[in-house]
Amino acid sequence: MDNSSANRIITFTGPKEGVGKTSLCINLALAWAHYQKRKVLIVPMDHLCRYEHDKILGLNPPTMAEVLRSLGRESLSAAGMLLKGKIPFNQYDVGVFPLARKRTEIAKMSSDIISPLLSKISQSFDIFIDVDPYFPMQFFSFDVSDLIFWVTNSNVNSLNATANVFRDINEMHFPLTKFEVIANLYDMPGALSPKEVEKFFKQLGKDILAFMPWEDELPACANQNKILIVENPETQWVKILRILLGRLNEVQPTEKEWSSQLSSSDMSHGADLLWRPLERSNEFSAPSASASPVQTSAKRVDVPPFWEDLKMKIHKDVVSALETERIKIADNSAGNQEIRKKVDSIINGLLQKESQMTLTREQRSKFISELLDEILGLGPLEELMRDVTVTEIMVNAADKVYIEKSGKLILTKHKFRDDEQIIQVMKRIVAPLGRRIDESVPLVDARLKDGSRVNAIIPPLAVSGPTLTIRRFSAKPLTDEDLIKKGSIGRNAVEFIKACVKLRKDIIISGGTGTGKTTFLNMCSSYIPEDERIITVEDTAELKLQQDHWVRLESRPPNIEGKGEVTIRDLVKNCLRMRPDRIVVGEVRGAEALDMLQAMNTGHEGSLATIHANTPRDALTRMEAMCLMAGADLPIWALREMIASAVHMIVQLTRFSDGSRKITSITEITGRDENQILIHEIFKYVQTGIDENGKVQGYFTATGEPPKFYQDFKTHGIQIPIDLFWTEEQKKQRMGQ
Repeated sequence: MDNSSANRIITFTGPKEGVGKTSLCINLALAWAHYQKRKVLIVPMDHLCRYEHDKILGLNPPTMAEVLRSLGRESLSAAGMLLKGKIPFNQYDVGVFPLARKRTEIAKMSSDIISPLLSKISQSFDIFIDVDPYFPMQFFSFDVSDLIFWVTNSNVNSLNATANVFRDINEMHFPLTKFEVIANLYDMPGALSPKEVEKFFKQLGKDILAFMPWEDELPACANQNKILIVENPETQWVKILRILLGRLNEVQPTEKEWSSQLSSSDMSHGADLLWRPLERSNEFSAPSASASPVQTSAKRVDVPPFWEDLKMKIHKDVVSALETERIKIADNSAGNQEIRKKVDSIINGLLQKESQMTLTREQRSKFISELLDEILGLGPLEELMRDVTVTEIMVNAADKVYIEKSGKLILTKHKFRDDEQIIQVMKRIVAPLGRRIDESVPLVDARLKDGSRVNAIIPPLAVSGPTLTIRRFSAKPLTDEDLIKKGSIGRNAVEFIKACVKLRKDIIISGGTGTGKTTFLNMCSSYIPEDERIITVEDTAELKLQQDHWVRLESRPPNIEGKGEVTIRDLVKNCLRMRPDRIVVGEVRGAEALDMLQAMNTGHEGSLATIHANTPRDALTRMEAMCLMAGADLPIWALREMIASAVHMIVQLTRFSDGSRKITSITEITGRDENQILIHEIFKYVQTGIDENGKVQGYFTATGEPPKFYQDFKTHGIQIPIDLFWTEEQKKQRMGQ
């Protein structure tokens, strides 16, 4: 479908019915057709089907509904040529093409049906759209028009209604340069003075193009289906049409997308919607089943060459305006809708003044959104932060912003202007936390208010330029049912883990980076009874426990002078003095491992922790190394004895090539044989292959032997059936017996 339009599309509308827009539309259509020696087609967007244009022009045209029913949507590409001979025009070269004859037909139509039809006929005629003040018909007309004549009367009701609509026009980022105000019948009895009306529109940012007087002949023409410009062209009202003709002559046709630009947020402006752009109706489908319907999809908004220069200019002006109006931008301004609305209004007002660098509504919306994100939020990252499916954001360079979705790394279209903008975003992140990032402190770990973990590093440490990594966490922790549905763990394994937590077994969760250790730790902690006191110790607070009796401790890095550091080890030691029932350590990575083991061995059973390791055996080796980092002067056999007696279970997590994360092993520590720690695998994941879509295939299974402490379940009244630990072969054998 050709998206270009060779002719003008002009909309006539106003704040309410009865302002005279239809009379103005018809009279100006005749004058314009005569002036340019070309046909003009009036399209009444009339949801009430009143036929007034047909009667005044003396025509009996087909309606869009009739044409679409006969042609079918699949034949719209040929509609322009077919309609060229079917639409009747009167002797003044003005035709009319209404939507429908019945209101029931209007309800079944939508803008994505009408847009292709209008795009074709606009290549043959200038289009005058006469639309009543009903959303979204009115705003659809604004989108496709080159010029909009806003016709109003000089009374309080009309002006108040205008103010309401212009507020929406501003919020939806329509350029005011497309609007020309006509004060019609300005000298009627009781009307406000022209000066008052001019002052009112000045406040809205508009001048009045023309004041059109009351004419005694206007009501008579309307009642007799006559046209004033034909009946009496010498009236003052008709003479002032020359001003409108001059403005029309200045209008240059613009390229149009010819698709509904009304988003779901735009739709929220309407209450009783008569026209829903995204609804499709079978009412006008052609009989052919093989043809495909016309698709209306959201398209990428192209930006002009002056985009970045304009953004920098407006940015400076906005900062000045904020200082003038004393609007304070705080660290939480991005989520403050009142502040966002005020800044949106300031940007929109500044854009209205940029007559040399004009933008379409779609470009304006994109421009304002990007600038709001820069001023109030995290710039190009703000849109990614709003996407709940993004689990990690990685800025490698100004033009290389990656995300992780469903376990897969994806290069996004988002870009920073330069390295300086990346550093500014970093400073915006760390400043509210009382931290700084510069050459003296080039590395920062921090946490956003939503719990996201941030790592920022700049030159000279980051040789290739400033690098930012944001690890995001779900606002609502995943449950065991969620993990089962995702195929991350088997149901039998979940039942076993739940029983182990209730039995107060000490569990270490092991896995590489990004395998989901924190997510799984959250799930395990949800099984801790409500009547127990839980203390969590983390480097960066990420855990989201559901229990009420929960105390959170978070380590603190040293200040600029290198003082004031509080380590994980300090916190683990301190929490032993806080009467904990359970100690949960977000990640064991150093000397605190020794203190954790001592706590597990001294009456704090049921503790949980995570560790970076690729296998259960590697996890044990890492724990040994971390204990030695603490300066423990213990023989290796004593250290291994401490580990074997303190840790009961190791749960291993693995991230696979398709991005999926799975619990690949649940292993019991059964004791020590001389210098070797003995382990016994209870559940495991067996990978069988990869399907044609690259998805990992496999199954969860028990290994066939229950844990050595199985009898403890019965002792504590926890019902765990023995067949939970059987393999499928064992189950079949038992059934055979």
